[in-house]
Amino acid sequence: MTILKPSENIASIISLIENAKKYVVIVSPFNELKGWDKLINAINRASRENIDVSYYVREGEGSKGIEELNVTIYEVPLLHAKMFFTEDKALISSGNLTNRPDLNWFMYWTLRRNIKN
Repeated sequence: MTILKPSENIASIISLIENAKKYVVIVSPFNELKGWDKLINAINRASRENIDVSYYVREGEGSKGIEELNVTIYEVPLLHAKMFFTEDKALISSGNLTNRPDLNWFMYWTLRRNIKN
């Protein structure tokens, strides 16, 4: 586990998405993606490249700025968790994808797999 510097938060999410091979799960109850073209482009590119992208938001609250995404948005009542993960990496956070990610902490994990020799 690594705690990221606030200046690394969004770049780490973009890197996580760009390096996914099978799937990406984004859980951010509240969203404001306007002006985050690199993030929007990374999500849409993953979807175009047949990466399964699942995006979860809080019901009735999480749709600001995500209309530019070409992925299915799932609304979950009372959602509060914030996490971003792929088949082998994960970011757990106190931060929503809003225009103030520098105020929140992010922890980064590389998920271990059982490898048989």
